[in-house]
Amino acid sequence: MLYAAYGSNLDHARMLARCPGAAPAGSALLPGWRLAVNRFGTIERDGIATVPIGLWRITEAHRRALDIAEGVALRIYRAAMLDIPGHGAALTYIEQRHRPGPPSVAYVAHLRQGYADFALDGAALDAALARWSIASRRVM
Repeated sequence: MLYAAYGSNLDHARMLARCPGAAPAGSALLPGWRLAVNRFGTIERDGIATVPIGLWRITEAHRRALDIAEGVALRIYRAAMLDIPGHGAALTYIEQRHRPGPPSVAYVAHLRQGYADFALDGAALDAALARWSIASRRVM
């Protein structure tokens, strides 16, 4: 099964700690979605955006571990199958319970490491962090 990571599970060390034996399977662009970062990352529908993702080959045991890590039973994230152009269907997780930021320094470090691990263009990450920063100033 393919798993499409866009957040901290892009970080190879973090993902392999959660899912030993998972294997990186390349990267792709997911059209129609954008990265959003509050306390944690998610993706949101956006018809003109594209979010870079890292792909992992995972097992059913890995999926169960990810369900726990992502808080599916607690309805924090929901599992979703998305069509990844050129790759087919992939599992991902979409936030269901808004948790306001800021993202922790450690969490942002996981995101940046993951983008480096998959050699992704960091523009989407920088834009998501900038949107959070602008939004947080409006609340203050």
